[in-house]
Amino acid sequence: MRQVLILIFAMTFAAVAHADPLADLATAQKAVIEAWTKVPFSQQNVIFVAEPSTGYGVYKKRDSNVFKPGEPIFSYAEPIGYGWKQLPDSLYELHLVADLDIIDASGEVVWSKKGFLDSDLQSHKQNLEFKLDMTLNVDGAPAGKYKLHYTLYDMTSGKTSSFDQDFEIASAS
Repeated sequence: MRQVLILIFAMTFAAVAHADPLADLATAQKAVIEAWTKVPFSQQNVIFVAEPSTGYGVYKKRDSNVFKPGEPIFSYAEPIGYGWKQLPDSLYELHLVADLDIIDASGEVVWSKKGFLDSDLQSHKQNLEFKLDMTLNVDGAPAGKYKLHYTLYDMTSGKTSSFDQDFEIASAS
């Protein structure tokens, strides 16, 4: 009996030792894509940055939401839950468009731009890491508190999401 148990243990260990980690990874990636399709279209890590990012998750966070007159405003966001369109040649496309409203402290829209941002990516993968860099110049705007209101459109799925960023333009010194 002891020899049978040793043989079963050896066979089990050999099967585990010869498991295909690449096949396991492919299975896990398929599960992630399936879970992604259930995530609502939204965004995470919406922040002001000191300069445009150099890649997904590669940014320098700005310490304050107060800007000097004429100073550019750089925003960074990571959309999630977007869809992909299947293209010829085994390509996938994601396509996001953003409208922007600037709202003053009284709630009045003081500036608006449809299609402020239009960003797309074609890839052989269903990319899950995608970032948006938005640069705004409010030169000449009076000092005060404002809100950036972005409306984001997933052109592939037809879904919409929005997010806000409060900021302030300091008085000229």
